[in-house]
Amino acid sequence: MHGSGHYVLGQTAPAGKLLLWEAAGLGGILGGGLPLYFSGASRYLVAPAALLAGAGFGLFAVTFLADVYGTAAADGGTGSPLTELPLIEAELGQRYVYDPQFRYRNLVVQGFDLRWANLRLAPSAAYALEDANLRARVLAGVRLLGPMASPDAAARDATALDAEVALTHHRFAREGFSSSSAEAALQGRLDLARIDRALTGSFAEFGAGFALAALDYEAPGLKFAEDLESLLLMRFAFGMYLGHEPARRGSELALYYDHRHDGYAAGLKLTGLGSGVLGHFGASLRYFFEENWGLRAEAEVGSAYVVGLSGLFRYGGSH
Repeated sequence: MHGSGHYVLGQTAPAGKLLLWEAAGLGGILGGGLPLYFSGASRYLVAPAALLAGAGFGLFAVTFLADVYGTAAADGGTGSPLTELPLIEAELGQRYVYDPQFRYRNLVVQGFDLRWANLRLAPSAAYALEDANLRARVLAGVRLLGPMASPDAAARDATALDAEVALTHHRFAREGFSSSSAEAALQGRLDLARIDRALTGSFAEFGAGFALAALDYEAPGLKFAEDLESLLLMRFAFGMYLGHEPARRGSELALYYDHRHDGYAAGLKLTGLGSGVLGHFGASLRYFFEENWGLRAEAEVGSAYVVGLSGLFRYGGSH
């Protein structure tokens, strides 16, 4: 019974809201899951039904974590959001990937995030140190709602909605194939203080989109046609802000599920027919020690295990 923690504390208003949203999540799971089951995952129904079921599961998970957070956090929450974004944020670090299907293990990751008003450009790359493996990506976006970079005014909180497009190329030179994809998605964040003051300092995220990917095979002396496949993109997360001081703004911890299957973590490995159907789970920590410098740590589990640590530098904006 999500909300029962608040109810025990005598906070009946947030308890009722969380219970209502939990019921909506269960409705989404049934509304999307039953058509998938009875249609045998028909290709005509799988995309909308999977989105509905995924949104329902995300809502169910977020209300549980919000109940735990709201009963454990002190008054005022664990931190405050960043209400004006930096003009640039750069990242340099390392990822360790354990995937028994491939030889690479250690990756160098680098990228930067440029923002001006409501526009965003974010190129990034990851390349293996001991193998010929490279993943390059360019993302462009428009912020429709929420905090923006100067010269626009700061927002009330970190609630936001973004429209994004991206191009990704992943080359497996040793294995003789590569993948290229184009995608479009909507990504949103809701500061849960808008739901109830008891949830101040926490947030929820949900994103959905579609990608078209082409697999190109490189076999000497043989000619193969490219394989085309479509990818359903979906992500949900629950997180909390860390620190109220101006220099700490932008620090946060998030737990998430990502339905994306073409990254290093890929799809969740299970026993039986369900293996590979789900995406991967992860945790991400961003922490700024002072106004410009910080660290990012992450861990993901799917068919592979990914852990990493990066240094962050940001400039501009109000922290």
